[in-house]
Amino acid sequence: MAKPVAFKIEWDAHEYEHKERSQDWFWAVGIITFAIAITSAIFGNVIFAILILTASFALALFINRPPEDVHVVIDEKGVTKGRIHYPYSTLKSFWIDTEHPHNKIILRSEKLLMPLIVVPLGDEIDEEALEEVLEKNLVKEFHALPFVERLLEYFGF
Repeated sequence: MAKPVAFKIEWDAHEYEHKERSQDWFWAVGIITFAIAITSAIFGNVIFAILILTASFALALFINRPPEDVHVVIDEKGVTKGRIHYPYSTLKSFWIDTEHPHNKIILRSEKLLMPLIVVPLGDEIDEEALEEVLEKNLVKEFHALPFVERLLEYFGF
């Protein structure tokens, strides 16, 4: 019986694309946040208003943080992104998205609450070799970025 071929591809990439935001962007987000919170309070939903204010405060703290580097490893056992390991048995298919400025691997998972996993690609990765390795363990199938992620990208988040 033939022994399975061991392979390992690894790289470091930023966990997300960092964008510089102007003061106008922060003013627009603040005005929209307060308008939604005040409207919510007027209609009697004070808890939702507090949620909106808290979420926008957390966003303001998080948004200027520079992205951390995440270490990605693809081997015969599965895909590891940072400290999280995704075995091939929990993954259905993959797609290498090269349509955006920062290339990504989109993995379809069997998990109900997290059906798509987005893994950033480094600049030095050979996508053809990576595709060959992934095709040995997963089905190649087109996956688009989730609607919410595309919407957030459009609005500059």
